[in-house]
Amino acid sequence: MLENNEMIYTAIFQNSQGALSYETYTGHMNRSDAWLSAAKQGGANDKCLIALVPGVHPVYFYSDFIENLSVKTAADEIKQHDVYAMGPDDVFEMT
Repeated sequence: MLENNEMIYTAIFQNSQGALSYETYTGHMNRSDAWLSAAKQGGANDKCLIALVPGVHPVYFYSDFIENLSVKTAADEIKQHDVYAMGPDDVFEMT
């Protein structure tokens, strides 16, 4: 049972090899405190916290869809497209 100052989050992590994962995390209602605590928990397991979403949510990653595509040419085209490209003045721009 949750205490009055706790809530459930979905924490999204990335490890040092670039693999993404997620887990349900019980943290403080204060977002800053929850972020720091989840980041420490992930860091202890060689994971970097990249997002903390209030509530319990399924999370789907690129690899969940690409590995299941039967037409590899479509997957290759998607992999070659970067939605963020470096623009003038070294600023990322959405393409």
